[in-house]
Amino acid sequence: MNGTIVAINRQLGTLVVETIDKKCAVLETFGRITANIGDQIEGEWIPSGPFSVNNVTSGERMNMTLQDADISRYEAVGRMTVI
Repeated sequence: MNGTIVAINRQLGTLVVETIDKKCAVLETFGRITANIGDQIEGEWIPSGPFSVNNVTSGERMNMTLQDADISRYEAVGRMTVI
């Protein structure tokens, strides 16, 4: 999937990605977030287990897990603050 990062919580290691159809996913990293709001990312977001995403904007890769998907931006931002 491809999307744009619309929110980041660096303390919790989570970010919200919005897809072209305006649905969001909450992703959690296994380490430092090497991304900024507005960056384009791509990868196969799978519901179980870790996966790798490519930050197209910076060229960095991040290992992530999917916390939630197919939700509104409002729901996603709310969920990323309480993980």
